Amino acid sequence: MITIITERQLNQEGAGFWLKAKQAVAAKNFKYAVSILKALVKREPGFLEGRKLLRACEVKTTPDAGRRSSLFGGYRISTTRRDPETTLVTVEDDLEKDPYSVTANETLFAAATDLNLPELAAFALETICQGQPNAKKHMHLLANHYIKNEQFAEAAETYRRILNIDRTDAIAQRGEKDCAARATMKQGNWEGKGDFRTKLKNKSATTDLESADKMGLTRAEMEQRLAQLSEQYAADNTNLQVVKDIASIYEQMEDYANSYSFYAYAYQLSGGADLSINDKAMEVREKAMQAEITYYEQVLAADPNNEEAKATLAARRKEIAEASVADAKARVEANPTDAQLQFKYGQALFDAEQYTEAIAPLQRARTNPNLRIKSMLMLGKCYAAKNMTDMAIRQLEDANKEVIAMDETKKEILYMIGCLYETAGNKEKAIESFKVIYEVDYGYRDVAHKVESAYS
Repeated sequence: MITIITERQLNQEGAGFWLKAKQAVAAKNFKYAVSILKALVKREPGFLEGRKLLRACEVKTTPDAGRRSSLFGGYRISTTRRDPETTLVTVEDDLEKDPYSVTANETLFAAATDLNLPELAAFALETICQGQPNAKKHMHLLANHYIKNEQFAEAAETYRRILNIDRTDAIAQRGEKDCAARATMKQGNWEGKGDFRTKLKNKSATTDLESADKMGLTRAEMEQRLAQLSEQYAADNTNLQVVKDIASIYEQMEDYANSYSFYAYAYQLSGGADLSINDKAMEVREKAMQAEITYYEQVLAADPNNEEAKATLAARRKEIAEASVADAKARVEANPTDAQLQFKYGQALFDAEQYTEAIAPLQRARTNPNLRIKSMLMLGKCYAAKNMTDMAIRQLEDANKEVIAMDETKKEILYMIGCLYETAGNKEKAIESFKVIYEVDYGYRDVAHKVESAYS
């Protein structure tokens, strides 16, 4: 069993490593210190002081630390988990490359939480917040963690950091006051067994909140309800229903980053048992990332020569694609016979431009009657992207034969067939496909121009 140990608890060999590391730091030989400390914490994964010094040295030796990370990165929420004891060791390989990595630090946080090592878990979140000073969602997670472990002074300070970023954050406003008060009470030993948490768990309050869910709320009403929920949350941050309600309100307010943070915490509170919360967290995270992409698209629309915005937009698009692939892969590995998950995995791979890898899961999904046409369409797109034009046409023509109604799917299939025939130089076949669409939907894409120009 791994426990947190101090310098005095190191064995003779570990103490020798520790001495050499401190000497290397004193000589400002940080790379050498990293190599020693990395070996030490792998031998003694509970040596938190050594891990902290290692991280400080890695920051010194990694000039672009944190720049490769984004506030919407990370896969702490997943349908599968590795052995946490092994993770404490292996995660250091990723952290050496980028000590502020959101993904790696979230992984460390999850492993430390599973092993009941709250000090190490807090250090992982603190590292993210140091590398991403505006990481509100991780600051909320950190405050939650401190409250869970009754470190109210630390929680209050974390909420103050959030308020320095956003003075309007209702949860941080209430949390800072309540945690500061509770820290004082704890210091004076004023808290009794019959604490005030139970007073806020009354049925009437719950009924009010549930009834509010059933009707549309104005912005002002949502803010009022969020204030109500904040009081309950400050009193008991382990109330799963309250955490889910807060996540839902933030989602309705289109504050997707905070919504994701609370759905993530709700999934953690459920012990990983409620996968519907995990699904919701992933959905909101995608909305958060898409909101960031939309912002940079607007920046570029106003200033097409903004190279920084171009680079950031490309990086975020790639990040979303990679995030979708990783999440879809984890779900498929957990449920390999689920055709719907296979389709989503293939679609995610296609969006990430991994066309070859997308073929196998899409072929597996094609065996499901409800997914057959969508899978065939995606396979056609994969073959087309790989310049396998004849195979793409054959796949799409097979799909077209099976779709009777002239719906949007059939139009897309016919349009792709036409474009592929154009690419292959067979204009007659191309026009035949475009005409079928033209006869029922004159305004579909540019089919009117393609068909009419064939007669001129």
